[in-house]
Amino acid sequence: MSGTLTWPMAVTLDADPAALLAGVRRGDAAAQAEFFERHKDAVARQVMRMTGDASWVDDMVQDVFVAAFAGLSSFRGDASVATWLHRITMNKVRNAWDAHRRRAAREARVAVAEPVDHHPPDEEVAAQQQLAKFYAALGELPPTYRDAFVCRVIEELSLEETSEALGVAVSTVSYRARRAEVLLHEALGLEVGR
Repeated sequence: MSGTLTWPMAVTLDADPAALLAGVRRGDAAAQAEFFERHKDAVARQVMRMTGDASWVDDMVQDVFVAAFAGLSSFRGDASVATWLHRITMNKVRNAWDAHRRRAAREARVAVAEPVDHHPPDEEVAAQQQLAKFYAALGELPPTYRDAFVCRVIEELSLEETSEALGVAVSTVSYRARRAEVLLHEALGLEVGR
């Protein structure tokens, strides 16, 4: 027996798209690798065009193909695979933008609330009191709202991760986190943002 490993390729690069798709649906690793190779550059170009940031490309391409492989059973073939991947990519990039904007907004709010060494002592005390007021208001929320808010905003989990962690539907997580945000804004005397 030689020291060379051979990989049985169920599909080759010249396989027709239907046969390749069938192999991917069966979970054939070689077909999945070929599917990825055929489409990764188009997805990467789309991510780059949409974000303008090369640092997003690798992670976003991975996210797109994870979603594609997970959702392939629901792909009916009404559109081409390229169009389907394009839609998945658009959704993933939009979700990433939204998460990025929310994170930036939270960081900006926290930066205002956190004491900084060069602030006068009375400003530091005020910031600490504001933070204490926030956590007191958070503690007063109904547990279902508080849990959703903490997972989504403080722990920065995705809707899907929060849904899995709390054992409720994604729509329920979204509603509860948003309702918690509204209740916190009211408790703190802040305007509710959109």
